[in-house]
Amino acid sequence: MGADMELRQIVYDVIKTQIQFGAYKAGDILPTMENAAGNFLVSLDTVRAAYLRLQREGYVTLSQNIGTMVIKDYNKQEVELHVQHFFSHRKHALIDLSKSLRPLLGHAQWIGLKNAPVEIYKSIEQLESHNPLPPFTAFNHIMQAYASLGNELLLRLVWQIFMFYEAPFFSMPENPWRLFVVRDYSLSSLDHWLRKDWNALRESIYEAQDSLSLTLSQLYERRITAPPPQQEIPFTWSCYKKASQICYSLAMDLLISICRGQYPVNTLLPSLEKLSTERNVSVSTVRRALSLLNGVGATRSSQRIGTRVLPLHETAQNCNLTSPAVRKRLLDMAQSLQILTLSCKAVSEITVASLDTAGLQKCKNELSSVKSRQQYELVTYAALELLERFAPYQAIRTVYGELMQQLFWGYALRSMWQKKDDRMQFYLSCFESFTSALDEADAALFSDKLEELLIHEFRFAVGNLVKLGIFEAERLLIPDL
Repeated sequence: MGADMELRQIVYDVIKTQIQFGAYKAGDILPTMENAAGNFLVSLDTVRAAYLRLQREGYVTLSQNIGTMVIKDYNKQEVELHVQHFFSHRKHALIDLSKSLRPLLGHAQWIGLKNAPVEIYKSIEQLESHNPLPPFTAFNHIMQAYASLGNELLLRLVWQIFMFYEAPFFSMPENPWRLFVVRDYSLSSLDHWLRKDWNALRESIYEAQDSLSLTLSQLYERRITAPPPQQEIPFTWSCYKKASQICYSLAMDLLISICRGQYPVNTLLPSLEKLSTERNVSVSTVRRALSLLNGVGATRSSQRIGTRVLPLHETAQNCNLTSPAVRKRLLDMAQSLQILTLSCKAVSEITVASLDTAGLQKCKNELSSVKSRQQYELVTYAALELLERFAPYQAIRTVYGELMQQLFWGYALRSMWQKKDDRMQFYLSCFESFTSALDEADAALFSDKLEELLIHEFRFAVGNLVKLGIFEAERLLIPDL
């Protein structure tokens, strides 16, 4: 993840925006660092760094007796200028993201709330009393619901979306959503949970997400008059936490190249020095990346020969499951697969429904490569790749691109999993269903079959990871059809 995405930068930006929007006025005391860390779900060090920067730039003063006090004093005209500037510079990204929330996260939120303990509902009043800003009350409530899915990667995605979109939006003055998210939505979801009325709960979630998107669109129509700049600020997200983990991105790039035959079996990868020059990274970063490739069984390195690409039947026996880094990458694969499983039905339905005749034909052409190569076991990835390329919203394409890359970490396990001959017949039937759905422009058929396929794949993946001793995968909630 790039430096602009570091946690302390994001926390600083959100608090600065809240001050500029007048959510915190001159003389107001910010939450203690401990409370702010709880609000943002980050470490105390991260909040301290953000507060110190706010002090250096003249937004606050820090005092042991008083706390962190806002000293910037903006009048109504200045607040409005900040609102105009913020939203005009993110117009297309915010509108796009708001329309992506329901297909990306609606089902996951519903499953999470269904399986969340009742304590998260009973604590809503306590959360509200400790948070002067409703956004963080709702945020803590929803994050606890998502936590019941057992997926750290999903929590990071939800966190990034909230900080980019919802926290600033909810901090606007005279925003009716500031009260709705706590007073109405949280209480209605509690009522549905207590009555076990899961259909009503789902509809409540979808209605809230659609209403939020509509409210944002109305904001742009009625209030935001400043024209967007030529280069707007996009929504970005990375599966990795820190810029220092660039070796994982490099390893993934090399692994994808291996899977696509750019580095054929039994050939040598370029030398450390050549990869360092080609990829513009240090030799030590390349060395760590190759160590990870060796760990997942894709390659084998020796000092005299170099790094050789292993054939598929040798990958499982060369996979080092005792390596914490390898185990974490395999868990990343399972977490990504869970997010895709929970969102694929809604995402595929809106994607297929949005395609014209030419788009449907492009999808059929892309999918036909599975048949021409007789690699029906790749139908899952091929179908998901259609969503990454043709989904109607950029935020979905961004998130799916990141998640699908993580599936390659399961490369070492393919030789184990493909021994089941009965699975090939299932893959073939899925391929035929997808082809038929595209022929008939039947979005419901495509989405139903893709969800069935991904639930099958997810259960299979989790079961095999547990058999291999990666017991953390057991925490991932497996959805039902």
